[in-house]
Amino acid sequence: NTRDESDITDQSKPRLSELQGAVSLKNLSFSFHTKNLNPVIQNVNLEIKAGQFVAIVGQSGSGKSTLVKLISRLYEPTTGSIEIDGCNISKIELYSLRKQLGVVPQDSLLFSGSIADNIRLKNLDINLDKVQEAAKIAMAHDFIMQQDDGYATKVTERGSSLSGGQRQRISIARAIVNSPKLLIFDEATSALDYISEKSICENLMSKNNRVTTIFVTHRLDSVLNADKIIVMDEGLVVEQGSHQSLMTNKGKYYSLYKSQNR
Repeated sequence: NTRDESDITDQSKPRLSELQGAVSLKNLSFSFHTKNLNPVIQNVNLEIKAGQFVAIVGQSGSGKSTLVKLISRLYEPTTGSIEIDGCNISKIELYSLRKQLGVVPQDSLLFSGSIADNIRLKNLDINLDKVQEAAKIAMAHDFIMQQDDGYATKVTERGSSLSGGQRQRISIARAIVNSPKLLIFDEATSALDYISEKSICENLMSKNNRVTTIFVTHRLDSVLNADKIIVMDEGLVVEQGSHQSLMTNKGKYYSLYKSQNR
């Protein structure tokens, strides 16, 4: 048997109070097979402090996306636990968790309506100033203002009238606009050029009252100033630390960085 999202149960669990954003992974393993065959995450232990910007890097297939899906509780761990602010997320109401997360997947889904409505998800309590503030952090404001009707520009269903990079920037603004305490980017900038991705990272790192940000990327140059860089390989966390300390170690991260900067 294999696992999917329907395996998650949420019966009569307490709600999560307002997040601070500290994340702790303890002896975490995950397999898509119920008999724990071929685990894709193996015995991961991580501590992320509230407000930290943490990058997760590694080659394709190393388990990066699966790890962040576990943190956002799209999957349940096979063994081990995930705690946010000391609460095991499997023991709290799913809705109360997810409404406090800002999760940006690689595939950006937009709906028919204005760009502003796509960012605020039609929540009229979010005014245009806040929409614009989020768009600026997401490096979306300039291209939106170049549209004939600015933020009132109509978007076709699934956003086919926009480029992949433009759709991703709108999705990032959508995640930011609700002021979550935990932001999770799952290769959410894959369609952007390096300069845009780096600028978004710098905006998030310099933001006042920083929120905890977990940023999955394959471009190491974008996250050199991250508080912590987590290096994954074949489902394992093989290294973690600052860019400088990881370069000094001359391990897996050093090899990845050199291969990208020949």
